[in-house]
Amino acid sequence: MWFIVAVLVLTPVVWALAGAPAVPGLGAWVAQHVPDLATGATVPAGALVASSLVGSLIGIGRARVTGVHVSTLTHELGHGLAAALLGGRIDRIHTQRDGSGVAYTAMPGHRPLRRFVVSAAGYLSPGVLALASMHAAVAGVAALWVAYLVAVIAVMLVLAIRSWWGLVVTVGLGGAGWALVALAPDVVIVSLVAGLAGVLAGGGTTDAWQQWRARFVRSGSDAASMAAQTGLPVGLFAGVHLLSAVVLAAATLTVTFRP
Repeated sequence: MWFIVAVLVLTPVVWALAGAPAVPGLGAWVAQHVPDLATGATVPAGALVASSLVGSLIGIGRARVTGVHVSTLTHELGHGLAAALLGGRIDRIHTQRDGSGVAYTAMPGHRPLRRFVVSAAGYLSPGVLALASMHAAVAGVAALWVAYLVAVIAVMLVLAIRSWWGLVVTVGLGGAGWALVALAPDVVIVSLVAGLAGVLAGGGTTDAWQQWRARFVRSGSDAASMAAQTGLPVGLFAGVHLLSAVVLAAATLTVTFRP
């Protein structure tokens, strides 16, 4: 079951990363059955960059207390979905008020390579989702993208979220996404999706930076887990995570200038 869930969740991400190419019949079906998801607004690149930068400030600045829960949830879902895609399962996901979180996963047998990939997936996930979100905003499918994110939150709330704060965060995010699609003008939806991309890019980079700074003292980090499985230095993996987060954040901004 978990493998199917992972494929269903990750397929739209791959589609968005590819630039949200036209799918025969999809636009017509959406326009006919759920017209609220047929985003028609075009937002200038400058406005998308501004929205993304504001989101980044929320992800990295003093307002991080708000945005950190978005990047944490994405981080833990990244661990869980990687495990599910590789033949394992998500036992439960806990997130806490202080912005920390943990994904409890189970893998069949002793599979060090698979466990390595699961450990690596966490810090990459916010940046990947940021890039996919910006592609969705630029491609004109922002409302459809928000609906997809709400659906993922709902599924994970039922199947995996097992902490009261995780319940608060997921219900809040899902409710906000539903209200956005139902009530907001197209221009606002597109701008806020770009802002979400900024929150994820900024938050993911900040999380990776904190892991890098604590590489010599945090034995429970993802980089430490990867180092333990390979015998290589913790700093190597912390550095790769940080570099990847920065590259993904930069790529997210460049998408806005796509012709």
